[in-house]
Amino acid sequence: MFFPARPSRRSVLLGAASAGAAALLAACSNDQNPAGSTDQSTGPWEFTDDRGVKITRPARPAKVVAQVSAAAALWDLGVRPIGIFGATKGADGKPNNLAGSVDLNAVTSISETYGEFAVEKFAALQPDLLIAPMQIANELWYVPKESVAAIEAVAPTLGVNYLKLSVDKVIDRYAELATALGADLKAAPVLTAKAEFAAASKGLSEVTAAKKDLRVLFLSATPDKLYFGNPDAFSDIALLKNLGLELITPKINPAEPHWEEVSWELADKYPADVILFDSRSAAMFTTDRAKYPTYARLPAVKAGQALAWNPETPTSWAAFAPALRQLTTDLSRLRPVSG
Repeated sequence: MFFPARPSRRSVLLGAASAGAAALLAACSNDQNPAGSTDQSTGPWEFTDDRGVKITRPARPAKVVAQVSAAAALWDLGVRPIGIFGATKGADGKPNNLAGSVDLNAVTSISETYGEFAVEKFAALQPDLLIAPMQIANELWYVPKESVAAIEAVAPTLGVNYLKLSVDKVIDRYAELATALGADLKAAPVLTAKAEFAAASKGLSEVTAAKKDLRVLFLSATPDKLYFGNPDAFSDIALLKNLGLELITPKINPAEPHWEEVSWELADKYPADVILFDSRSAAMFTTDRAKYPTYARLPAVKAGQALAWNPETPTSWAAFAPALRQLTTDLSRLRPVSG
């Protein structure tokens, strides 16, 4: 799940990047398989993505470049991208969780900055395919619109939809894609992760069934604003809702479906028994909460029923199983407090 950033409108003027990238691609041979890639199948390869676009390649793609979240999802299924793009560090400079199990020393980073994409660096990898999540319909996350033509002059793009889907469905979609890319989903680590995810999901659903009266509100924040999360817009929160968690749906502008943005003074707008807060802005909900008195006075907060949730949990069975187990443990001790 991703916090829809409000990036600067700085545009990257690529000029003749499309022609240059295509020329660079033509000048490079494409006959080497990256370390860790699966054997190539014979004959043409095709896959229809979540935009409805049919991607065709003369052979199964061996050299995949993926947005870091997609790379993490594929990595846990046995696919090894050769390149990534997207932030691997937070605003504080510390590693974030989006890369999951990806060995960052074994991949080439195209760009870490939202709104930028080094097309020539991408082309130099001689990629067969680019893969990216979609949090907005038909828009590839971290792929600047003005760069799409130049990128697709090098290799086709493939989008995986997250919007209004439960994360288990998104993981299933990555499993389809990984299979098409030659991954063995019967490998022991994959089967173990899938079984643990199923068990963790069952455990959470059993606790939520016993805690039907708990009303839960998902929050994120900046120092100046509070964001009420729409559980239907985020794949991970949608999973929690499907597993029986009673999540509050705020008033949403259809043009901005992920969040309702308010001032901190309106923190008490939606009475809740449990606060599920964005762990990336944890300080505002924990050590710094005295700065936000309306929030600090909430019954859930006073009762110690504010729980951290990591929105950057990689989209994989392996990553989500422990997250669900921890949430199950935390919820088991909570009670209604909102009146």
